Amino acid sequence: MTGAMKQKDPSITMRTVAQRAGVSYQTVSRVINDAAGVAPETRTRVLAAMRELGYRPSLAARSLARNRSEIVGLVLPSSVDAGFASAHLLQVVGGVDRGVSDNDYSTLLSSPKESETELSAFRRLIRQRTVDGVLVEASMGEEGVELLVEAGYPVTVIGHTALDVPSVHPDDESGAYVAVQHLLALGHRRIAVVTSGEGRGLAVRARMAGCERALADAGLTLDKALVATGDWSIASGRAAAGRLLDREQPPTAYFCFNDSMAIGVLQLLRERGIDVPREVSVAGFDDTPPAPLLTPPLTSVRVFSAEQGERAARTLIGILRGMTRPGAPVVLPSQLVVRGSTAPARPR
Repeated sequence: MTGAMKQKDPSITMRTVAQRAGVSYQTVSRVINDAAGVAPETRTRVLAAMRELGYRPSLAARSLARNRSEIVGLVLPSSVDAGFASAHLLQVVGGVDRGVSDNDYSTLLSSPKESETELSAFRRLIRQRTVDGVLVEASMGEEGVELLVEAGYPVTVIGHTALDVPSVHPDDESGAYVAVQHLLALGHRRIAVVTSGEGRGLAVRARMAGCERALADAGLTLDKALVATGDWSIASGRAAAGRLLDREQPPTAYFCFNDSMAIGVLQLLRERGIDVPREVSVAGFDDTPPAPLLTPPLTSVRVFSAEQGERAARTLIGILRGMTRPGAPVVLPSQLVVRGSTAPARPR
């Protein structure tokens, strides 16, 4: 029909504009929403790319900056019941709540139902248009974050991300390095690593890099036969310990990539009649509240989970208020807390 408005080409996305303009797609989002922190020449380049490509942002996305609700969305992995079984995640949520409420914002929690895909939590927020920005726990993956940015939402990730969005995460590599270095200093050489292949992929890689670096500094290499994969749960830690204990030369120490799997290892060792730490040492990661209450108290890497949530919330709200420019990831320190679950290796 003559004079009809040209339809938007669905293949032209915010990422396409970003590539044409030579900027991040988060920058394109800020230009669309007329947010602060974009240099005039950059804004001009982005607008020119939009015109050249015929990109027209949705009216809903452009209205975000004008219709503030003072509500921040928080996207968490799995159902609420399953997610809140994680002591680390509970601390993160507590930190988010503190950072949000201290700035006179409210939090809207979104998580996928058991019968839904993970992306449903993101699509629900986009459809309802009730939040100003969104905090995303990193294990939710990156596809949902891209959906939010394309819809015009400012996003901050709690944890590691490969995307060009603000993020807050601990120094996982240094934490793992110090933990393995501690076990090596106690005389352990057959050190098992209980890792995970699901979620928090970049964090897992960073922790594994820390393990390998500590071993290399001691003139050793990681024995792949002493690496077991779990899924962050207590049950998977038990199963991993069982597989490793059945080896001809079982490990004298276990370093687990979270406290839950370390608890599973402790349970299995106790059932097998193996004394911790006299016969075998165990260390965890995250230093969750149960760690000092275990028998024996668990040596663990503290990652300041609540501080991660609070810092991410303050970062996002600062961006929403035009007081903070999105920048490099915020890396919080990690700290080894030595307790009774680690001791010198027994002479063999």
